[in-house]
Amino acid sequence: MSSGIMQRTNITDSAIADSVTPHPAVNWVWLAPFLLALAWFWANISAVKWLLSSFVEIPTLYKIVIGFLIVALVVRSIGNSVSVALEEDRPPGFSPNFVLRRYPLLLMLGAGICSIALQYIIDIKQVTVLLFILGTYGLCGLFVEQNFWQKNLPVAGLLACILPFNSQFNSGLGLPARVLTAQVVEQLLSMLHVAAISSYDIILLENGIAHVDVPCSGIKTLLVGTLFLLSATWLEGRKLRLKWLAVAAANLLMLVSANAARVAVLVLVSEVFKQPKIAEIIHVPLGIVGLVCACFVTWLMLQRVPKFQPEKTSGISAKPNSEILENHPLAKPGIIAAVTVLAVMAQLSNVETSKMAIAPLRLPEYIKSESIPLNASEQKFFGNYPDTQTQKIRFVAGNLRGSMLTVASTSWQTYHAPELCFVASGIPVNRIEKKQLTPSVTARWLSLKNNQFSAAYWLQSAQLTTDNFMSRIGSDLTHKNHNWVLVSILFNSWLPAENPEVKEFAGNVYASVKQSLQGEMNENKTGI
Repeated sequence: MSSGIMQRTNITDSAIADSVTPHPAVNWVWLAPFLLALAWFWANISAVKWLLSSFVEIPTLYKIVIGFLIVALVVRSIGNSVSVALEEDRPPGFSPNFVLRRYPLLLMLGAGICSIALQYIIDIKQVTVLLFILGTYGLCGLFVEQNFWQKNLPVAGLLACILPFNSQFNSGLGLPARVLTAQVVEQLLSMLHVAAISSYDIILLENGIAHVDVPCSGIKTLLVGTLFLLSATWLEGRKLRLKWLAVAAANLLMLVSANAARVAVLVLVSEVFKQPKIAEIIHVPLGIVGLVCACFVTWLMLQRVPKFQPEKTSGISAKPNSEILENHPLAKPGIIAAVTVLAVMAQLSNVETSKMAIAPLRLPEYIKSESIPLNASEQKFFGNYPDTQTQKIRFVAGNLRGSMLTVASTSWQTYHAPELCFVASGIPVNRIEKKQLTPSVTARWLSLKNNQFSAAYWLQSAQLTTDNFMSRIGSDLTHKNHNWVLVSILFNSWLPAENPEVKEFAGNVYASVKQSLQGEMNENKTGI
């Protein structure tokens, strides 16, 4: 008997030893997803900070919708986990082991790579946050059942559209959208033989000026139309395939076209037919009609997109071909290493550079000048961009008298139309022309207040000079963090652009700005 007892004791000791030996493997099962999630959030730390700081500014309605979507997704996720557990005859639970599925992995890595590339090229935080949310959903797709992940992908799209695109949206993509809208409307009016010129985000006609303001940018229309498409896709269970992408592209085109047509009609009614009251009345109804029509046509096209059919088999690894690099021992460490490399690259792209945009401006001695303070609206606007350097002077140069404002910055978001400053100051704009003031300066030439005053402005860097704001934005695609200066000059009398004194003055200002920019570049090189 004692021998039998000893024998059973030996078996028990052996079992204890076996249960202790697999600890490293068990630890790796939990460590791998932790390292992957840590590397992913490290790679997107700037998006996380921006999202948390801006969340308080999201309107209450948006917060309610966001909360509803998150709760709906969690409830559906729990229900899906329970149903899968019942089918597999096991208790429901969370498995830390992740599966390297093709589409979730492509979404995560693709979003990460695009985010870093955009940060290097042109940094728009809202787009970065959108990519971060989509990539995070791709990360979740490595842990949840594949059919569930695919079916609820539109919910991730809804969250990606709602979370970053709150009240700050117009400060990111809103201004370029308004500029593009103004230029498109200019072409439409030209087709109707209505002479017009767009400058920044305004349209100037021969007999009036129309401002393409925030509601006219089409941003809210695009957002609502996109949310409608994603919501309909989710509720109807449509597949996100090539047909759906075609519907999304058509939806985008219809929304943009409807907004451009609306702005063109408003400009014609208000400025050509001189009926501003009617334009004000139809402003909102036109936008609603265009949005509703675009959404209805989009819904009709969406009916031709196949519905999602859930697979009979379930589970995190149900499909035999759902996992890539299956049984490869270095697959998961390799993915973690790849995301870590993305994180390092993201941190390098966020390294702060020198914010000094321009050295002190030194005008020729024949130009007598004195500094004057910014007005209240200018202080409020430029106060939002502490790294922007402004200089405002009153000058006398021969027979020329007036004031000049220079705005130096590395960000295109710090600039706005000088025409709007004149209009806000009670100086109406009667005409805008493109003029070649000197061989190096192509400027916008303005006639103000029934030809009582004249003004000119241009954008200048150390290498380029332009009068087109879109060219300034486009320069960021190839010249990251280059210093630019907006030069805005207001003359105290009406002058023709061909005036010799005007040309000489413009040439001297151009040379002074160029010297200041080059001087700052030389100082930076010396400091290095």
